Amino acid sequence: MSRWHTPVTLHGERVRLEPLSPEHAQGLYRQGRSEADWAYMPRGPFVDLADTRHWIDEAVTGSAYLPFAIVDTGSGRVAGSTRYLNIRPEHRGLEIGWTWLGADWQRTGVNTEAKLLLLEYAFEQLGCIRVEFKTDERNLRSQRALERIGAVREGVLRQHMVVQQGYLRNSVYFSVLDSEWPATRQHLLALRDRASGA
Repeated sequence: MSRWHTPVTLHGERVRLEPLSPEHAQGLYRQGRSEADWAYMPRGPFVDLADTRHWIDEAVTGSAYLPFAIVDTGSGRVAGSTRYLNIRPEHRGLEIGWTWLGADWQRTGVNTEAKLLLLEYAFEQLGCIRVEFKTDERNLRSQRALERIGAVREGVLRQHMVVQQGYLRNSVYFSVLDSEWPATRQHLLALRDRASGA
């Protein structure tokens, strides 16, 4: 297994990103039942604990993924999940996606710190030259969030995915390049400190 696919734990001030496992199922199920939070995801919210476990199994066994549970270090509670996907060592790039948080952690700075940890590891440990993100064209909140952290909007892929209820989704792509990372890192640190009142 290459280091690009090797599970790793990433430690921040407010959050810890740890390798996703069946042990996270109960916590994720508690946080992942709101339809609104999954409106723009390829699938809907968790319907029961067995569904949550199946989702975890698919993420963990997929060779194209490196999935994480987002854990609030203060409370020890599972806040949500995120992952690396479309991992391409030969092109020194990957995507950050499948990110969602339970309602208690939305607009709290948790997502900002999670993105900081993921980008830091991608650029500084894996040697990425490009990290990309994609979001549903309808998901304006996600697009604003990506712009806020300093990602650059690149364009729209039309009818890119078939998602819930057979909807033909247009995907908006964003990216951060290695040359942009130092400035983006400083910006993310400032956002994190502002969110924590530092």
